[in-house]
Amino acid sequence: MCLTRKVWPSVIGFAALCAVAATMAGCTEEESSVVSPSESEEVQITGKPFIVQVVNNGETRGTEISEVTSFNMVGIQGASNKWIDNYQFTKPGDNWVSTGHEGLMWPAGTDTHTFYATCDNTDGAPAIEDGKFVYTVPSEISEQKDLLVALSEDNEDGEPVELAFKHALSSVKFKIGFDNDAPGGENDLHIHVTRITLYHIATKGTFDFANYATGPWTVDTEDAEYEDIVIWLKNPVDFTPSAVDEFITLDENIDGEIYVMPHKPTAWDTDGTAGHPLNDSYIGVTCQVFEYNTDNPTFYDFVGLNEDSGEDDYEDAKEMYIDTYEGFASTDNDDWLEDKVLEVIVPTDPDWGTNVILESTLKHRNEEADANGTSENVEEVFIPLTMANGFGFNKTNVINIRMDKMKYGNGRDFYALDSFIIP
Repeated sequence: MCLTRKVWPSVIGFAALCAVAATMAGCTEEESSVVSPSESEEVQITGKPFIVQVVNNGETRGTEISEVTSFNMVGIQGASNKWIDNYQFTKPGDNWVSTGHEGLMWPAGTDTHTFYATCDNTDGAPAIEDGKFVYTVPSEISEQKDLLVALSEDNEDGEPVELAFKHALSSVKFKIGFDNDAPGGENDLHIHVTRITLYHIATKGTFDFANYATGPWTVDTEDAEYEDIVIWLKNPVDFTPSAVDEFITLDENIDGEIYVMPHKPTAWDTDGTAGHPLNDSYIGVTCQVFEYNTDNPTFYDFVGLNEDSGEDDYEDAKEMYIDTYEGFASTDNDDWLEDKVLEVIVPTDPDWGTNVILESTLKHRNEEADANGTSENVEEVFIPLTMANGFGFNKTNVINIRMDKMKYGNGRDFYALDSFIIP
């Protein structure tokens, strides 16, 4: 039931009167009367309470925002009447309200209304001017946060406004592997990865609500603030060549979401031959690549021991083992004879760098390097960042890191046809 209240302005001010009217959301029209003690006429103030609803709350994707708790909004009547100017809304109770505008009423007029909203669940959500805002994505993953946007058009005066938020940025996930059908895939490769880096990624852009449906972001290449995004894996990942559809997903090895500015990167241009130095956008993979030497599978075979070898041959081989590997591998028993022989490939060498090394020694050097905070035997290879459609607005991108397409820093294919030199 709608009520008409008569109060003295000297007792209750106009702002309080609006607050009372805002509580009467069930009425189709609110009416309040103010009677001045010195005047006999009544002044009528009419309006409908403004009600806004978040229709997809609790369904957002990002780990930063699993539920909307705060958003910034602009309301435009017709083409230009801005009557909500970057008001911050929160939900302390059952309804969304803006501090300082608790008694918000719809303005008079017949034109429909358009509403723009931004949300990062803080009071620092981007301000909207002329239907646009500028945003910069931090390159440090620990500083990144989810950003949501919503557009609601053709709203009639007095009707509840529904906001359906979308993710304004583009999130990135990774799969990694080495195609067993590619050159080198037939070898007994073992790849150890510790870090992924996205190089030369645009971080700054302009969002235009006028292009909400078709692609709202624009990136000015002269003002894109290109940065590198470094992603340390929580635990190193090890894999061998496989079919592409069996590549490893890195989700569990990456803390949180990775966000990038929606744009189409220009891939580093290289045809696989030397002379194409690093440029534009590419992926860096900090890794160690090694393969079992199938021609000499064990140290026993490597030094030419067999069932006819005498005691002196055995002692000579053992002395060679100890001298070569500085006691890193155990000689307490005869297991060392069956240690597999590996070729360790240093990826950033301009030419093939190969060494014969025992698996136990390799593990020892890795452990020692990790303890010293260094990266011995762990170098970086590079892969052009080729994306047909680029990083999309409100999109999760899964990038297949194809280690079979890795290159040296000069653009030369990592698996160009070369001969192995085994010492």
